Amino acid sequence: MKNAVQRKVHTYLLENGFINVDKDSHAIIRNFNADNLLYEMTACLTVTWSGEQSTLYKIIDGFLCVANFYPSGDFSYFINRPAAAHDLQHIVDTLYNITLKAGLNALPVWDIEERFLDDYLCLKGYAVKTEYNDAMSEYVYSAESLLDLHGGINMNKRHQVGKFIDKPNITVQTITRENINLCLDIENQWCSLRDCSLCESFAGCSKKTMEIMSGIFDNSVYRGILGYVDGTLAGYLIFEKTNEYLAYIHFVKAVIPNFSVYLYYFAAQRFLNDVRQINNGADLGNQGLRLFKRRLGVHELLKKYLCTFTKEG
Repeated sequence: MKNAVQRKVHTYLLENGFINVDKDSHAIIRNFNADNLLYEMTACLTVTWSGEQSTLYKIIDGFLCVANFYPSGDFSYFINRPAAAHDLQHIVDTLYNITLKAGLNALPVWDIEERFLDDYLCLKGYAVKTEYNDAMSEYVYSAESLLDLHGGINMNKRHQVGKFIDKPNITVQTITRENINLCLDIENQWCSLRDCSLCESFAGCSKKTMEIMSGIFDNSVYRGILGYVDGTLAGYLIFEKTNEYLAYIHFVKAVIPNFSVYLYYFAAQRFLNDVRQINNGADLGNQGLRLFKRRLGVHELLKKYLCTFTKEG
């Protein structure tokens, strides 16, 4: 916990029925994945990133309420929207009262999709401050446009990726429960070449997320590929098809320049060519990642908002 306020809220939530998120929570959280449309809070991301931030959850009247305590000292809720309509007013009232008793006078709810924003703004009894969250808005590509790499600015990248395509020294292996730990070899190589503070400055340790992922990986839910160059492991990609229309790319990492783009290409051509849209996640405010995702193809931003609730009057 970053500070005394975080610790107090964390303790109070535990005393009021909230539970620590861990790999054993995966099946429960996955059952509350909203409506299988474009939706950022997948069970995979909730569970795997719980090692990087203290994460609690409680199911309240059919809503999955997740409390995140970030290393920066920030605290927020995420409220999952189930397919059937429930009483959002009651949920916000309940969370507000819990948070008020824990010592805070405002209720922050993060990662609200634009399509749900009006549902929150019309709640009674609150003054609501709304902020657009550019860093958490997600990049959604039509399947045919992913990896267009269009324009002169991407000429060199197209050339480099072309060096990998259909070459005999490039091999790809399907990820299974038996070999997913090889992804950690990639993470170890990545970490050996970088200062931990670089990752911690915007996202946190993806190696820790992969350690958790290895414990929940089920290839009936998640799919993945390991890529080799001249017989040496060079990268991995893990994705999920949430339905016949949508896929979500969860993790991509490579230790050879531009090889991650090749993994996108291979996955899009071999596994994702039957879906309509591919969600490639958010850029988390990292400028390099932002440029990379904006150049991969024609996309729409799945816009996200932070709403902070305080009592009127």
